[in-house]
Amino acid sequence: MDKTADDNLPREIADVVKLHSKLAVGSAWIPIPGADVAAGAATIWGMYVRINNKLSIPFGENVMKSIGSGVATNLASYAAMSGVASALKFIPGIGTIGGAVLMSATLYGLTLASGWIYLNALSLVAAKKGNAFSASDISKAVNDLLRDKTTIKNFIEEAKKSYKK
Repeated sequence: MDKTADDNLPREIADVVKLHSKLAVGSAWIPIPGADVAAGAATIWGMYVRINNKLSIPFGENVMKSIGSGVATNLASYAAMSGVASALKFIPGIGTIGGAVLMSATLYGLTLASGWIYLNALSLVAAKKGNAFSASDISKAVNDLLRDKTTIKNFIEEAKKSYKK
C-alpha cells in the first residue's frame, strides 16, 4: 500500500499519509484500553491537519474535527475491530499482545483509507470549484465518497493484507 500511495499521490502528501498510518500502528501498542483508540483517532486527525498545511488549506481546528468526525463516523463499522481489540487488553499479558496485534492492521488500514478518502474529496472539490471551496464542500464530498461502501471495504481489506505482509 505504501507503493500505491507513492504511485498515486504527490510525494510530500504520500509521505504524510504513510507516516500517520505507521503512527497509528504505534498507537495500537498503547496498553490502556480506550487510550489506544483515542490515539489512533488523534493520529488520523493530525494527518488531515498536516495535509492541509502541505496544501496551504486554511481550515481551523473545529472544521478539521468536524470533517474527521464525519469520516470516523462513516468508517465506524470498519473500526469495530479496533474496539474489540482494545477490549482484549483488559486481559493481562496475552490479551494485551493479542489486542495490539489485531488492532495494528486495522488502524493501519483505517488511516490509509481516511487519507485516501480525504485526498479524493479535496481533489473532487478542487476540480469543481478551484480554490474557492469551503469546509462544507469538503464534508459533502467526503460523504459522497463514503457512500461507495464496497470500494472502501476493499481498500481497507487490501491495506490490512498489505500490513500483515
